[in-house]
Amino acid sequence: CQSSVVTPEMLERDPENRFLARAPRLRLDAEVLRDQALFVSGLLVSKVGGKAVKPYQPPDIWEPVGFGNSNTRYYKQDSGEALYRRSLYTFLKRTAPPPFMASFDAPNREQSCSVRGRTNTPMQALQLMNDVQHIEAARHLASRMLREGGDGERSRIEWVWQCVTGRPPNDLERQVAQQTLGRFRARYAEQSDAAAELVSYGDSPTDESLEKTEWAAYTMLANLVLNLDETVTKN
Repeated sequence: CQSSVVTPEMLERDPENRFLARAPRLRLDAEVLRDQALFVSGLLVSKVGGKAVKPYQPPDIWEPVGFGNSNTRYYKQDSGEALYRRSLYTFLKRTAPPPFMASFDAPNREQSCSVRGRTNTPMQALQLMNDVQHIEAARHLASRMLREGGDGERSRIEWVWQCVTGRPPNDLERQVAQQTLGRFRARYAEQSDAAAELVSYGDSPTDESLEKTEWAAYTMLANLVLNLDETVTKN
């Protein structure tokens, strides 16, 4: 497949890419962003078919736009595996589409849409860093790091980078990751309650066999990797 990397010569000859000198470089669609995070964390339910599901959304999101006698006036969140189905199966109320989808430019289906627009806003970054589904995915990715990534932090950093981006980290990235991990490890060693709260975020069970301070530090590292520009962009 063609690379999205552009050389100075290609940029001079085809600045607008009208002759397809390079592949497009685009932020992933809303559904793909969510499904990717769930997949690398091990939470994604790959079941095919079935009724629509209602994953995490802010409370009372439907009430302001719901009719008095409507069966969708109140949003009732699902539980269990329904929270981790592919985004294709998310129930969509046209007058109140899922905020995660709307923030990342998914159409609300009130009218037909031939091409999605793509925006780049601070709200999107805040959502990727703080949304309950992404934090929950980060803590499960962290538990995979601790279980599958080897015995030391270097091998675990190598593992998560390869798992999420498809390549090993370079020296600078590895150094930043190790420094970040050390800072969070020191922070959560002094804030055990915060560590316990972080690794229990979301409805999925907490693994009591993992040491919470270490797990919390790796959760923040996993969150960092899930928020890399390379992770959320099609190259």
